[in-house]
Amino acid sequence: MRIAIVDDDIQMYERLKTYFNELLGSAAELTYFPSGEEFLKVQQPGAFDLILLDIFMGKLTGMDVARELRRTDKEVRIVFATTSNEFACESYEVNACYYLHKPFGKDRVRAMLDRIDLAQVEKIRTVQLQDGTSVVLRDIIYVDYSSHQTTLHCRHGKNITLRANLSEVEALLCTYAYFFSPSKGIVINFHEVVSQNADTFTLSDGSLIPISRRKAKNVTDAYSSFLFEQLRKGGDR
Repeated sequence: MRIAIVDDDIQMYERLKTYFNELLGSAAELTYFPSGEEFLKVQQPGAFDLILLDIFMGKLTGMDVARELRRTDKEVRIVFATTSNEFACESYEVNACYYLHKPFGKDRVRAMLDRIDLAQVEKIRTVQLQDGTSVVLRDIIYVDYSSHQTTLHCRHGKNITLRANLSEVEALLCTYAYFFSPSKGIVINFHEVVSQNADTFTLSDGSLIPISRRKAKNVTDAYSSFLFEQLRKGGDR
């Protein structure tokens, strides 16, 4: 994901760099511009997926930059970073998708990524496991627990094994609606479900995952909600 950060405060860039690296891992490709003028010199349509603009800069404000940007790029997502709501009305003019209020922490940056609802963000979002390993959430097919070890079964056979309780990993993953536990000792990624019958999920790697009778209704409801949400977004899984 190509992200431009346009701000005359280098400390804000360093802070955002840390947060994006923690939330998106190596998939976040950041480019820093200390002024709007420097950004507009190199900006081309499609060059970035997301542009964060400080409102209050030098000669050109973030709003000035956004207006100029919209002359050539109608699609890129624009986020304003600001301490004030002064330009809230003007933000509609340039179709800004979020206001990141200063001062901010990682939770607000995470909320911003959730709000702007970029399909690409979801596909590259990472989470840090208990041993410090980062994994792309969408690469996980399912997770199971055996012999005091939790194994994340991932795409391309890149499995990860942890000496951690499944409950710890489950708590981390199940904050995202597409992870769910259909039976004891297993968490699956709904994106990786190929088919479902009364008591089994078939996953993309051919694994057959049982659905417990006790959880059957909750599992069906959760999976149905997931499928409905995918249809609402246009069917991109």
